[in-house]
Amino acid sequence: MFLKNCTISVFGLGLIGGSLAWKLRRDGLVQDVAGWSRNPETVRRAMEAGMIGRGCVSAEECAALGDVLVLAVPIRSMEEVSLKIRSAARPDVRAVFDLASTKTDVGRKLAPIWGRCYAGFHPMAGKERGGLENADPDLFSEAVCAVVPFETTDPSVTALAEELAEALGGRALPTDAAVHDAAAGCVSHLPVLLAASLALLAGRELEKNPLVPLLAAGGFRDTTRVAGGPPWLGADMTVTNGEQVKRLAREYKAILDGLLGATPGELEALLEQASAVRERMFAGKKRWAGEKR
Repeated sequence: MFLKNCTISVFGLGLIGGSLAWKLRRDGLVQDVAGWSRNPETVRRAMEAGMIGRGCVSAEECAALGDVLVLAVPIRSMEEVSLKIRSAARPDVRAVFDLASTKTDVGRKLAPIWGRCYAGFHPMAGKERGGLENADPDLFSEAVCAVVPFETTDPSVTALAEELAEALGGRALPTDAAVHDAAAGCVSHLPVLLAASLALLAGRELEKNPLVPLLAAGGFRDTTRVAGGPPWLGADMTVTNGEQVKRLAREYKAILDGLLGATPGELEALLEQASAVRERMFAGKKRWAGEKR
């Protein structure tokens, strides 16, 4: 494996960055893993847990060590960190991957900085809570990993991204930035705002009706789960994929208005259709996963 000979430098040791570093190092999939975080205590804990082999005091130090650089910092910090470490990175750096959950805006900023060695990489995996304390080396098992090349991306970098997906236990899905953002906006970004809206609505109702929390059960818990995630992540996703999220929100509102204005018979038919679509979504993903084996 090509990755086997590489030192991977991970910038940002939260849930995603920490899980990726831990998986690669635990299973001996790379030569070594270096890690950096703005918080030195996070680096220390990652070292103690064995998630990384080299703890770095600066982003520049981390960049100098890596054959492959993985940007797992918040979306709002991707450009800043890239500009900070560009001159410190090796002249022969093999690849630079960002783990951002949006790609068009991020790629527009990072591609000019990194050129041929840069591609987007988005593993569709996570947890309700972020942070290094929730890292899990098996987080990416069976996960779809979107691989997003740009106009300047060298084909060898795309191939390495696909190899990384397999090494993490996931499956690579090559796509372009616009298609990725439209799909992720529908199934990941807008749902965060919908869950947050429902939670805020419940908060307003709670002020008038003390039964609201007492009657909250599985339906409320499941539909608001992603509202419990890091607020900065939801904000960054919405800001950097705003065009798609707003488009989808308008379509969602039209569908909701249609449901509210339907007759009982029409409503039942629409709900049946919704159930069938949901089943088709998961069946399609399962079928694709089977074909990729």
